[in-house]
Amino acid sequence: MTDQSFDVWLDLATLRRVKYKLGDVGLMKKLLAVCLMSGAFLLNGLLVQQTWADVSKALDQPKPLKAIEFVLVEEHLEQFGVSLNTQTIEQQARANLNEWEFPMQATAPFSHQLQARLGLISHQTTPVGFSFSSGSSDPRAADYQKADVLPITCSLFDAETQQLLLERTSTFSAHELNKKAGLASITDKLTDQISTICLEVLEDAPKPMLADDQVKTTTIKPKWMPDVKVEVIEPPAPTPVVNGSAGNGATTASPVIKEEPRKELIIHNQGTPVIIQMGHERR
Repeated sequence: MTDQSFDVWLDLATLRRVKYKLGDVGLMKKLLAVCLMSGAFLLNGLLVQQTWADVSKALDQPKPLKAIEFVLVEEHLEQFGVSLNTQTIEQQARANLNEWEFPMQATAPFSHQLQARLGLISHQTTPVGFSFSSGSSDPRAADYQKADVLPITCSLFDAETQQLLLERTSTFSAHELNKKAGLASITDKLTDQISTICLEVLEDAPKPMLADDQVKTTTIKPKWMPDVKVEVIEPPAPTPVVNGSAGNGATTASPVIKEEPRKELIIHNQGTPVIIQMGHERR
Protein backbone atom coordinates (compact mmCIF):
# COMPACT_ATOMS: atom_id res chain seq x y z
CA MET A 1 0.00 0.00 0.00
CA THR A 2 3.08 2.26 -0.06
CA ASP A 3 2.49 3.13 -3.69
CA GLN A 4 -1.13 4.06 -3.09
CA SER A 5 -2.67 7.06 -1.31
CA PHE A 6 -6.27 8.09 -0.85
CA ASP A 7 -7.82 11.37 0.25
CA VAL A 8 -11.55 11.06 1.05
CA TRP A 9 -14.03 13.83 1.78
CA LEU A 10 -17.53 12.85 2.97
CA ASP A 11 -20.58 15.07 3.20
CA LEU A 12 -22.66 12.82 5.60
CA ALA A 13 -24.55 10.81 2.99
CA THR A 14 -22.67 11.45 -0.23
CA LEU A 15 -19.12 10.98 -1.31
CA ARG A 16 -18.04 14.34 -2.62
CA ARG A 17 -14.58 13.68 -3.92
CA VAL A 18 -12.07 10.88 -4.04
CA LYS A 19 -8.59 11.57 -5.23
CA TYR A 20 -6.25 8.68 -5.77
CA LYS A 21 -3.16 7.66 -7.63
CA LEU A 22 -2.13 4.24 -8.68
CA GLY A 23 -5.39 2.86 -7.29
CA ASP A 24 -7.17 -0.18 -8.56
CA VAL A 25 -10.90 -0.29 -9.27
CA GLY A 26 -11.60 -3.10 -6.74
CA LEU A 27 -10.15 -1.14 -3.85
CA MET A 28 -12.16 1.91 -4.86
CA LYS A 29 -15.38 -0.15 -4.90
CA LYS A 30 -14.67 -1.41 -1.36
CA LEU A 31 -14.06 2.14 -0.17
CA LEU A 32 -17.31 3.36 -1.68
CA ALA A 33 -19.20 0.44 -0.07
CA VAL A 34 -17.76 1.29 3.37
CA CYS A 35 -18.74 4.95 2.93
CA LEU A 36 -22.27 4.11 1.86
CA MET A 37 -22.69 1.67 4.76
CA SER A 38 -21.49 4.33 7.22
CA GLY A 39 -24.00 6.76 5.79
CA ALA A 40 -26.77 4.16 6.06
CA PHE A 41 -25.91 3.41 9.71
CA LEU A 42 -25.85 7.14 10.48
CA LEU A 43 -29.23 7.65 8.84
CA ASN A 44 -30.67 4.60 10.61
CA GLY A 45 -29.39 5.89 13.95
CA LEU A 46 -31.04 9.24 13.37
CA LEU A 47 -34.34 7.54 12.50
CA VAL A 48 -34.17 5.34 15.61
CA GLN A 49 -33.39 8.36 17.77
CA GLN A 50 -36.34 10.27 16.32
CA THR A 51 -38.62 7.24 16.79
CA TRP A 52 -37.68 6.93 20.47
CA ALA A 53 -38.27 10.66 20.90
CA ASP A 54 -41.78 10.24 19.46
CA VAL A 55 -42.45 7.26 21.72
CA SER A 56 -41.21 9.13 24.79
CA LYS A 57 -43.40 12.09 23.89
CA ALA A 58 -46.40 9.79 23.51
CA LEU A 59 -45.71 8.13 26.85
CA ASP A 60 -45.62 11.52 28.57
CA GLN A 61 -49.08 12.36 27.27
CA PRO A 62 -51.84 11.86 29.88
CA LYS A 63 -54.70 9.52 29.17
CA PRO A 64 -57.71 11.27 27.62
CA LEU A 65 -60.92 11.52 29.64
CA LYS A 66 -63.14 9.11 27.71
CA ALA A 67 -65.40 7.39 30.25
CA ILE A 68 -65.55 8.71 33.82
CA GLU A 69 -67.14 6.88 36.72
CA PHE A 70 -68.51 8.96 39.58
CA VAL A 71 -68.56 7.57 43.12
CA LEU A 72 -69.75 9.20 46.35
CA VAL A 73 -68.00 7.65 49.33
CA GLU A 74 -70.53 6.80 52.03
CA GLU A 75 -68.86 8.58 54.93
CA HIS A 76 -70.26 11.13 57.42
CA LEU A 77 -73.73 10.97 55.86
CA GLU A 78 -75.42 10.61 59.24
CA GLN A 79 -74.46 14.15 60.28
CA PHE A 80 -77.28 15.62 58.19
CA GLY A 81 -79.98 13.87 60.20
CA VAL A 82 -81.77 12.44 57.15
CA SER A 83 -81.48 9.21 55.18
CA LEU A 84 -79.60 10.27 52.04
CA ASN A 85 -79.75 8.21 48.86
CA THR A 86 -76.23 8.21 47.44
CA GLN A 87 -77.39 6.80 44.09
CA THR A 88 -79.66 9.82 43.58
CA ILE A 89 -76.79 12.21 44.30
CA GLU A 90 -74.45 10.29 41.98
CA GLN A 91 -76.97 10.26 39.15
CA GLN A 92 -77.65 14.00 39.36
CA ALA A 93 -73.96 14.85 39.74
CA ARG A 94 -73.18 12.88 36.58
CA ALA A 95 -75.91 14.78 34.74
CA ASN A 96 -74.52 18.12 35.96
CA LEU A 97 -70.99 17.33 34.80
CA ASN A 98 -72.28 16.00 31.49
CA GLU A 99 -73.72 19.46 30.89
CA TRP A 100 -70.11 20.68 30.74
CA GLU A 101 -69.32 18.03 28.11
CA PHE A 102 -67.36 15.69 30.36
CA PRO A 103 -67.97 12.03 29.46
CA MET A 104 -69.60 10.75 32.65
CA GLN A 105 -70.84 7.15 32.48
CA ALA A 106 -72.81 4.87 34.75
CA THR A 107 -71.59 1.56 33.31
CA ALA A 108 -68.15 0.04 32.70
CA PRO A 109 -65.63 0.13 31.14
CA PHE A 110 -64.20 3.34 32.59
CA SER A 111 -61.04 5.28 31.79
CA HIS A 112 -61.14 7.33 35.02
CA GLN A 113 -62.88 7.40 38.37
CA LEU A 114 -64.09 10.60 40.01
CA GLN A 115 -64.51 10.17 43.75
CA ALA A 116 -66.25 12.60 46.13
CA ARG A 117 -65.76 12.44 49.89
CA LEU A 118 -67.66 14.48 52.49
CA GLY A 119 -65.93 15.74 55.62
CA LEU A 120 -67.37 16.72 58.97
CA ILE A 121 -69.20 20.01 59.42
CA SER A 122 -67.17 22.35 61.63
CA HIS A 123 -67.20 25.98 62.73
CA GLN A 124 -64.34 27.68 60.94
CA THR A 125 -63.44 30.35 58.37
CA THR A 126 -66.18 31.22 55.90
CA PRO A 127 -65.97 29.37 52.57
CA VAL A 128 -64.83 30.74 49.22
CA GLY A 129 -67.42 32.95 47.54
CA PHE A 130 -70.14 35.11 49.03
CA SER A 131 -71.87 34.19 52.25
CA PHE A 132 -74.02 36.02 54.78
CA SER A 133 -73.70 35.61 58.50
CA SER A 134 -75.05 37.63 61.44
CA GLY A 135 -73.13 38.11 64.62
CA SER A 136 -70.29 40.13 66.05
CA SER A 137 -68.79 42.71 63.69
CA ASP A 138 -65.73 43.17 65.87
CA PRO A 139 -62.66 41.88 63.99
CA ARG A 140 -61.15 40.97 67.37
CA ALA A 141 -64.06 38.72 68.29
CA ALA A 142 -63.39 34.97 68.38
CA ASP A 143 -66.41 34.33 66.14
CA TYR A 144 -65.58 36.98 63.54
CA GLN A 145 -66.06 35.79 59.93
CA LYS A 146 -66.63 32.20 60.94
CA ALA A 147 -69.48 29.88 60.01
CA ASP A 148 -70.50 26.22 59.88
CA VAL A 149 -68.84 24.81 56.78
CA LEU A 150 -68.69 21.42 55.10
CA PRO A 151 -65.38 20.31 53.52
CA ILE A 152 -65.73 18.25 50.32
CA THR A 153 -62.83 16.50 48.60
CA CYS A 154 -62.97 15.38 44.97
CA SER A 155 -60.28 13.07 43.57
CA LEU A 156 -59.58 11.85 40.04
CA PHE A 157 -58.04 8.39 39.62
CA ASP A 158 -56.84 6.36 36.66
CA ALA A 159 -59.39 3.54 36.47
CA GLU A 160 -56.78 0.98 35.38
CA THR A 161 -53.87 1.75 37.73
CA GLN A 162 -55.82 3.53 40.51
CA GLN A 163 -53.18 6.26 40.42
CA LEU A 164 -54.28 9.56 41.93
CA LEU A 165 -54.11 12.18 39.18
CA LEU A 166 -55.61 15.24 40.85
CA GLU A 167 -57.34 16.16 44.09
CA ARG A 168 -59.11 19.28 45.30
CA THR A 169 -60.71 20.15 48.63
CA SER A 170 -63.06 23.06 49.21
CA THR A 171 -65.42 24.21 51.95
CA PHE A 172 -69.09 25.07 51.48
CA SER A 173 -71.67 26.71 53.68
CA ALA A 174 -73.64 24.26 55.81
CA HIS A 175 -76.39 26.77 56.51
CA GLU A 176 -78.94 24.89 54.37
CA LEU A 177 -77.80 21.39 55.38
CA ASN A 178 -79.55 21.08 58.74
CA LYS A 179 -82.31 18.60 59.42
CA LYS A 180 -85.01 21.29 59.28
CA ALA A 181 -84.32 21.89 55.59
CA GLY A 182 -85.69 18.46 54.66
CA LEU A 183 -84.39 15.53 52.61
CA ALA A 184 -85.05 17.00 49.15
CA SER A 185 -83.41 20.35 49.92
CA ILE A 186 -80.34 18.74 51.51
CA THR A 187 -79.97 16.34 48.58
CA ASP A 188 -80.13 19.16 46.01
CA LYS A 189 -77.69 21.35 47.94
CA LEU A 190 -75.18 18.56 48.47
CA THR A 191 -75.40 17.60 44.80
CA ASP A 192 -74.65 21.17 43.72
CA GLN A 193 -71.72 21.46 46.11
CA ILE A 194 -70.24 18.10 45.10
CA SER A 195 -70.67 18.90 41.41
CA THR A 196 -68.98 22.29 41.92
CA ILE A 197 -65.74 20.94 43.36
CA CYS A 198 -65.66 17.98 40.95
CA LEU A 199 -66.12 20.32 37.97
CA GLU A 200 -63.02 22.18 39.12
CA VAL A 201 -61.08 18.90 39.23
CA LEU A 202 -62.15 17.89 35.72
CA GLU A 203 -61.30 21.29 34.28
CA ASP A 204 -57.83 21.23 35.87
CA ALA A 205 -57.15 17.56 35.08
CA PRO A 206 -54.15 16.81 32.83
CA LYS A 207 -55.28 16.29 29.25
CA PRO A 208 -53.38 15.26 26.11
CA MET A 209 -52.46 17.97 23.66
CA LEU A 210 -54.82 18.23 20.71
CA ALA A 211 -54.00 19.09 17.13
CA ASP A 212 -55.23 22.40 15.77
CA ASP A 213 -58.03 20.71 13.83
CA GLN A 214 -59.22 18.88 16.97
CA VAL A 215 -59.62 21.92 19.21
CA LYS A 216 -63.27 22.72 19.90
CA THR A 217 -64.29 26.24 18.96
CA THR A 218 -67.95 26.02 19.96
CA THR A 219 -69.18 27.55 23.21
CA ILE A 220 -71.12 25.27 25.52
CA LYS A 221 -74.26 26.50 27.24
CA PRO A 222 -74.82 24.24 30.26
CA LYS A 223 -78.17 24.19 32.03
CA TRP A 224 -76.51 23.58 35.38
CA MET A 225 -74.18 26.17 36.94
CA PRO A 226 -71.93 25.59 39.96
CA ASP A 227 -72.41 27.40 43.25
CA VAL A 228 -69.25 29.42 42.71
CA LYS A 229 -66.89 29.36 39.72
CA VAL A 230 -63.88 31.67 39.65
CA GLU A 231 -62.36 32.53 36.28
CA VAL A 232 -59.23 34.65 35.71
CA ILE A 233 -58.74 36.17 32.26
CA GLU A 234 -56.34 38.65 30.71
CA PRO A 235 -58.13 41.51 28.92
CA PRO A 236 -56.91 42.40 25.41
CA ALA A 237 -54.17 44.98 25.04
CA PRO A 238 -55.35 48.55 24.41
CA THR A 239 -55.38 49.73 20.81
CA PRO A 240 -53.49 52.87 19.73
CA VAL A 241 -55.57 56.06 19.75
CA VAL A 242 -55.70 57.82 16.38
CA ASN A 243 -54.96 61.53 16.81
CA GLY A 244 -55.77 62.68 13.34
CA SER A 245 -54.34 62.93 9.84
CA ALA A 246 -50.85 64.10 9.13
CA GLY A 247 -49.90 66.55 6.42
CA ASN A 248 -49.37 63.84 3.82
CA GLY A 249 -52.84 62.39 4.39
CA ALA A 250 -51.73 59.53 6.66
CA THR A 251 -53.17 59.11 10.14
CA THR A 252 -50.91 59.23 13.16
CA ALA A 253 -51.40 57.15 16.30
CA SER A 254 -50.19 58.05 19.75
CA PRO A 255 -47.72 55.51 21.15
CA VAL A 256 -49.14 52.96 23.56
CA ILE A 257 -47.61 53.20 27.01
CA LYS A 258 -46.49 49.82 28.32
CA GLU A 259 -48.64 49.05 31.33
CA GLU A 260 -48.41 46.54 34.14
CA PRO A 261 -50.15 43.20 33.52
CA ARG A 262 -53.89 43.46 34.03
CA LYS A 263 -56.28 40.67 34.93
CA GLU A 264 -59.99 40.27 35.38
CA LEU A 265 -61.40 38.07 38.11
CA ILE A 266 -64.88 36.80 37.22
CA ILE A 267 -66.86 35.17 40.00
CA HIS A 268 -69.72 33.17 38.50
CA ASN A 269 -72.55 32.38 40.90
CA GLN A 270 -76.22 31.54 40.77
CA GLY A 271 -77.04 35.22 40.12
CA THR A 272 -75.24 37.95 38.18
CA PRO A 273 -71.48 37.35 37.77
CA VAL A 274 -69.15 39.71 39.63
CA ILE A 275 -66.23 41.11 37.59
CA ILE A 276 -63.23 42.50 39.45
CA GLN A 277 -60.57 44.30 37.39
CA MET A 278 -57.05 44.23 38.81
CA GLY A 279 -54.11 46.33 37.70
CA HIS A 280 -53.11 49.99 37.44
CA GLU A 281 -55.56 52.00 35.37
CA ARG A 282 -54.22 55.04 33.53
CA ARG A 283 -56.75 57.56 32.24
